[in-house]
Amino acid sequence: MDKSFNILVWQWGRKGAGPKIAVELSNALRSIKNLNILLSLSDRAEIIDYNPECQIGIKFKTYSSILGYLIRWIESPYWILYLIYHLKKNKVDLAICTMPGLLDMIMISALKILKIPCVVIIHDAYPHPGDGYLFQHFLQRQLIKSSDLIVTFTQYVYNQLNKRNFLSKSKFIRVWHPPLKYDYENISVSKNKNEIHLLNFGRLLPYKGFNLLNDALKLVKSDRSYIVRIVGQGPKSKVLKLLNRRKNVYVENRWVPENEIASIFEWADAIILPYEEASQSGVLAIALAFSKPVLITRVGGLMEQCNHKDLVFLCDPKPEDIAKNIEKILELPFPLKREHMDTSHEWKKMAKDLISQINEKFNFHLKLDTR
Repeated sequence: MDKSFNILVWQWGRKGAGPKIAVELSNALRSIKNLNILLSLSDRAEIIDYNPECQIGIKFKTYSSILGYLIRWIESPYWILYLIYHLKKNKVDLAICTMPGLLDMIMISALKILKIPCVVIIHDAYPHPGDGYLFQHFLQRQLIKSSDLIVTFTQYVYNQLNKRNFLSKSKFIRVWHPPLKYDYENISVSKNKNEIHLLNFGRLLPYKGFNLLNDALKLVKSDRSYIVRIVGQGPKSKVLKLLNRRKNVYVENRWVPENEIASIFEWADAIILPYEEASQSGVLAIALAFSKPVLITRVGGLMEQCNHKDLVFLCDPKPEDIAKNIEKILELPFPLKREHMDTSHEWKKMAKDLISQINEKFNFHLKLDTR
């Protein structure tokens, strides 16, 4: 097939990994010949402010409150017509949602009217403990039922969805989660050479294993001086207070904007992720991109995501095993001199595999040469 094939990539979250993954995937897909990529993000997406090179074809007006959300649904007939106009104008042949959100059924309605196939990347089969987004998972189920093809980043999530009998096995494909790229080239972080920096980053929710971390730190025996920095946003909790009282632990309960992430990861010598459960991890994807040593627990799809990479410390979700592996990390010959991964190359490999599988499922007859 020599004529161009037009793909819409959309994700309407305002912050976090959702818009980031949409931008990374759309950029990677542009490396494949004969593909024209149309990116749709929220008009309030944080990534737009920090990434002026984002090539956005459709900005969708989202919301910042419950009232705003309800208003968007009341206005949905208008937004369906708005999307139909842009989809027809750009002759979209296929749509890919990179992470489900609360307004996606509006896009699904427009796609159904135009009979455009829809692919959705599902990150979690079930809500995480303490997640608080049960309504979002209800809408995700509707999105799955309305989609033509479901994609997962891990076999773990793939298996969970299959067990729930959402769709036939022929409706599922699996790829992998590439490292998440952040600009580190102009980042300079001062460090105390005699002190090891351990970072825990991400949403401060119960399933992230803060109780395990708190108990593990009591067991760590090392002559090496170290600091544990916990950075992210979440509800206040007893365990976070206990951690913050430790003389070498600092809890920063706040939202971290896109332009601060690189400097925080450059500060770290190693990343500590003692999760009690997980599907896959965007934080792990960042840690791998920065080529940092990382501690992960043997839960969910985390082991698949690491794919036998070096300087990954696997441990059981038990305080004594986490402590033992923290001690191993503290014995490393810091500062480590390692090259950062070529994240663009990793995303291009995944994008080509994704389109290859989609091509086979829908029989599009695409030629998938890279530019």
